[in-house]
Amino acid sequence: MSEANRQPCHAAAGPGLALVDAVAAGRTTVAEIAEKQLRSIQEREDQIHAFARLDPDAVRAAAHALDHDAPNAAGRPLRGLPVGIKDLIDTADLPTEYGSRLFGGHRPAGDAAVVRKLRAAGALITGKTVTTEFALFDPGPTRNPHDPRRTPGGSSSGSAAAVAAGMLPVALGTQTAGSIVRPASFCGVVGFKPTFGGIDRTGVFSISETLDTVGILSRSVADTAAVFDVLRSERSAHDAPRVPGAATGSEAPGVGRPPRIGFARPIEWDQADGSTRTALEEFADRLSDSGMDLVPVTLPAAYDGLTAAQKTVMDVEVSRSLGALCAKEPALVSDSLRELLQRGGRTPAAEYAQAHDLAARCRAMLPTVFDGIDALMVPAVVGEAPLGTATGDPVFCRSWTLLHCPVMSLPLLQGPSGLPLGVQLVGDLHDDDTLLATASALMAWETS
Repeated sequence: MSEANRQPCHAAAGPGLALVDAVAAGRTTVAEIAEKQLRSIQEREDQIHAFARLDPDAVRAAAHALDHDAPNAAGRPLRGLPVGIKDLIDTADLPTEYGSRLFGGHRPAGDAAVVRKLRAAGALITGKTVTTEFALFDPGPTRNPHDPRRTPGGSSSGSAAAVAAGMLPVALGTQTAGSIVRPASFCGVVGFKPTFGGIDRTGVFSISETLDTVGILSRSVADTAAVFDVLRSERSAHDAPRVPGAATGSEAPGVGRPPRIGFARPIEWDQADGSTRTALEEFADRLSDSGMDLVPVTLPAAYDGLTAAQKTVMDVEVSRSLGALCAKEPALVSDSLRELLQRGGRTPAAEYAQAHDLAARCRAMLPTVFDGIDALMVPAVVGEAPLGTATGDPVFCRSWTLLHCPVMSLPLLQGPSGLPLGVQLVGDLHDDDTLLATASALMAWETS
């Protein structure tokens, strides 16, 4: 992807990059940023419960170290940016418990690759954010900042809630089914899951070797893109766009032309609340009426089986990853996880192989799906964040996670109670930059 095609992602600085710019210009210090963020956390944490671990003194010490390292700032593009780390991701200086009582007080031997990269780039690691149990479905204590009676979604619950509450500008999450898109939608923040393998997972607890993906939650596409530039794997940094209809260089979406967006109603369309379907259709009409290039897309019939296939793959791989571990201390494992392990354990090998075969066939159809468009618009969630603790249904995310596509949730809609609803944008495989550029253009259009 050319530098010109990346440009729209950074065209307008987000709140995180504004902090980085302020530090670079000498208008503030990293220590001052740290104190402001710690005050924000103190003000909201008793209500939101976004953090699994936070050591304010360690945050202050790291901030002072970054201030004293100003001569090396040129090689630190995120210097001063506070970032929360989902508690599925190893940190050497803070316990990492993976949301499970099986790992109470666990201290990893070292940082995960993403944490090392963030530290090297000058980011200020600001605590561990709550995850559901092993990033699955048993909820943690985190509440939705927009309405504490409601779930923030899962499994990246604390990351989404902390960003939405203004505790952090950026946090890392992971997605195996819909664990970035769903909480981003419920909490009204930007959520980004890159192409599978787009970010190194070394040091991230693995529950599904063919689905797990590290991603980013933030308050702007620009901040997301800046963090992704630091974290992206070597392959992702060099892959060219694969979308036949997506232009490059000066023709990048949002630069020389409006983005070309496909609008699809997947087989699960009727599972969305009526208000969600109406909101998305009205949004599509507004895009079209404003001159945005919006085209209807009919997904291949084979895609109808992807959601069930993702469930099969996830059940089997989680069972393989966690079965023996959880059998050692079953009293410390939730009922929902035990049920998942049993389901995965009794799934026939042939059914698992068929699910992967379907995914491979559908992946081969992606060039046709994305022909002539930059991104595909589909529902992100069934509806607004539900009342209670259940983390919501990932039905609109499963297929794209199985296909390994990059996806984003953008806070562009509202539900009937005035709560946020995300719009899910899907990009073609390995074409993360076009997806980010399209998202940037769409957010700029909405705020213009």
